[in-house]
Amino acid sequence: MPFSDPTGGFKCFRRRALTALDLKAVHSNGYSFQIEMTHKIWRQGLRVAEVPIIFTDRFQGRSKMSRKIVYEALWMVWRLWLQNGLRRRPRPATASTP
Repeated sequence: MPFSDPTGGFKCFRRRALTALDLKAVHSNGYSFQIEMTHKIWRQGLRVAEVPIIFTDRFQGRSKMSRKIVYEALWMVWRLWLQNGLRRRPRPATASTP
């Protein structure tokens, strides 16, 4: 995907983009949710606006990252690639007849 970070940042989706999705077909939680939503909207030829954010270094506490979260994010990338027919780009939109 042509995005600098599909797992982070602040993304803006128009209402039209969200209503174009079948939200019941969204399978992920956590960080992979951002990957899946960005990918599904991008595949439909809709725009995704990225707004960069800066995270400061953690001074105390523990990371929320777990092996399960990492596994889910990695699996989501492969799953979306398989759903897209092993293509790196979305299929060209076909003109629908009225």
